Amino acid sequence: MSKRIGILTTNFYSPDGLRMIYGGAERYGFELTKLLMDLGYKVAWWQIGSGWQKELLHGVQINSIRETKNEFMTFPRLNQHFHEQAMEIDYAIYFVTFLAYPQVLEKSISISHGVFWDYPEFDSQLPTESAKKEWLRRYHIALSGPQKVVSVDTNTINWINATWPGLSHKLEYIPNFVDINSLKPRGNTNNKIKVIFPRRLTSVRGLNEACHAAKVLTSRYPDKIEFHFVGRGHSDLLEAEALKWASENKNIYYYWQPPHIMYEIYSQMDIALIPTKATEGTSLSCLEAMASGCAVIATPVGGLTDLIIDGYNGILIKPTSSNLIEAIEYLLNNEDEKQRMGKNAKKVAEAFNIERWKQKWEKVIKQVFR
Repeated sequence: MSKRIGILTTNFYSPDGLRMIYGGAERYGFELTKLLMDLGYKVAWWQIGSGWQKELLHGVQINSIRETKNEFMTFPRLNQHFHEQAMEIDYAIYFVTFLAYPQVLEKSISISHGVFWDYPEFDSQLPTESAKKEWLRRYHIALSGPQKVVSVDTNTINWINATWPGLSHKLEYIPNFVDINSLKPRGNTNNKIKVIFPRRLTSVRGLNEACHAAKVLTSRYPDKIEFHFVGRGHSDLLEAEALKWASENKNIYYYWQPPHIMYEIYSQMDIALIPTKATEGTSLSCLEAMASGCAVIATPVGGLTDLIIDGYNGILIKPTSSNLIEAIEYLLNNEDEKQRMGKNAKKVAEAFNIERWKQKWEKVIKQVFR
């Protein structure tokens, strides 16, 4: 009889269940679910919602829990309801580390998708010293409960080891992945350099800086460069505003595509922008751009330094529009450097092949769910 695994997350769909979230974490969730099924497990998901149920994949149900209360950046009542509703599961995966508070199944794993407390507004969520101490106390409990904590980057592991050295035995580094077999031949046949911003439309991803850089450089080099903003917003209204803005600016385009189409998009691009300001792991967008041979301009934030070696397979900059403009302009006017970094990016991406990711995950699964 197949063993059953329950996975708890915050949002795979919007809380009303009407809008799937197309982000790196959600794509990770699909691949993890398929791996678990290939290993013979039955899988079900739970998330915040209004009581609806959906089929995430064939035979995989996602259930919503009527609980939204957030305390000190944790969801103790969501955690409680998950354990009440998922009584028939044998094992649990807490898809975000803080969801493993205050209780966990004996045989369980949690996942860190990167440091999420490095953005400026985080302090406003915990305005007092006592609130910060309570968050730290709860986060320590969340990390201590599961048998293993899988981290997608070394930044998180270094922080945890420096803060609580006694937790090091629980930590497993499994960086994010790229499907090398899905790569498309490069096909940019026009004379313009194509720059892609393959991110969600949020300020923390460097959207505002990228938009400013696009306006400056398309004005400065109207016959030499074009920008593609490819990613979802948090609402239809935001996406409509992005489409309107792009349509008013020559050589700037906005659209989004489902994940399985993105490799075709990357194959048409020359430069990829990953100008993240905070809350970043080993970005799937960055990995896919690297694997497609794009020269990458990124920031030394979160797990991006696990992927980009400055001057070898990309350029690391501070997340400002002036730095972004300078880096893009450098690659625009130095074709040999752009080509060299793109080739090196493709070589480095091979180390993050999804097959290696599956092997590492399978090893952890067997250790914990044996």
